[in-house]
Amino acid sequence: MNRTVNTIGLSVLAVALLFMPEIMNGIKLNVSLGTSLLLFALAASSVNILVGYTGLMAFGNAAFFGVGAYGSALFTQYILPDNMIVATIVGAIAGTVSALVLAPFLIRRRGIYFALMTVAFGQVYYFMAYRWSNVTGGEDGMSITRPRLFGAHGPIMQGEVYYYYVLVLFVAVMAFLYLLVRSPFGLTLRAISQNEIRVRYLAINSDQMIFKALVISGMVAGIAGSLYSMSINFAYPLLMDWHQSGDFVMMTILGGAGTLWGPMLGAFIYTLASNILSSKTQMWQIIIGAMFVICVLFFPKGILGVLSRPSTTSEDIDAGSNRLRSEQPVAQGEHG
Repeated sequence: MNRTVNTIGLSVLAVALLFMPEIMNGIKLNVSLGTSLLLFALAASSVNILVGYTGLMAFGNAAFFGVGAYGSALFTQYILPDNMIVATIVGAIAGTVSALVLAPFLIRRRGIYFALMTVAFGQVYYFMAYRWSNVTGGEDGMSITRPRLFGAHGPIMQGEVYYYYVLVLFVAVMAFLYLLVRSPFGLTLRAISQNEIRVRYLAINSDQMIFKALVISGMVAGIAGSLYSMSINFAYPLLMDWHQSGDFVMMTILGGAGTLWGPMLGAFIYTLASNILSSKTQMWQIIIGAMFVICVLFFPKGILGVLSRPSTTSEDIDAGSNRLRSEQPVAQGEHG
């Protein structure tokens, strides 16, 4: 029964995403909002890797998002102005490298200390973009021209064409995350969130697993930020601010942390509500806050977290951890 419901739900989602431009036109919204829905869903999914699966409260993923945005913007502005595919790859690499830089400082911190350090490092990136005005444009940001797909003679990426380009990458990333969370590595991340000490007793280096999770999270956020800067033809420091990180966390919790599609649902609800309500009333932030409070009270595990049963049991997690342990040298279990 649950598998049937999931199949129906995914089918409806696929149809909705495929016809998103027509849906947006039908409700008198711009197709660019549909593109933003997908990109914020990717950004929230990057947070979900840490918050939902690994059990680490991360408030700094906007740094990876913003670095990806600036990476593509600077590459398009100064190096290769007409190749969107390469610009997207550069944004993904920028997000990955920024996570590689921060990960060694974060992997041995847990709880509130991990959360505060992600905020602190995220603000470091924000102020670098804010102060380095001769490169990033400072407070005013930097405008870019959206590149063509393959080069100067490639397709013009406007409106629906750009939406479908983003949709293809969105599907590819979500398919990657689907396989990731069901792999021994993904099951080990869930085991860390439940009982990290037990994971270490199984001769698995939990710090190493968290390091990998941070890097993957940075890569996904970098892809989202790269595509977002090219969507709005602009990159600015507030993309890295801790308020933006808080929005991503809110989307994840709203939809259901620890579920594959929960962050997407949360991103859709939050982005649509904020865009529609902000055009109707100046008190839209109060309404959004009240909606979030109600969700936490009645859906403590998020909307999808309550409506769907866990996709893995404790036996699945143990099996995945044991399988991963068998693939690693026992010496990796030593923890200084």
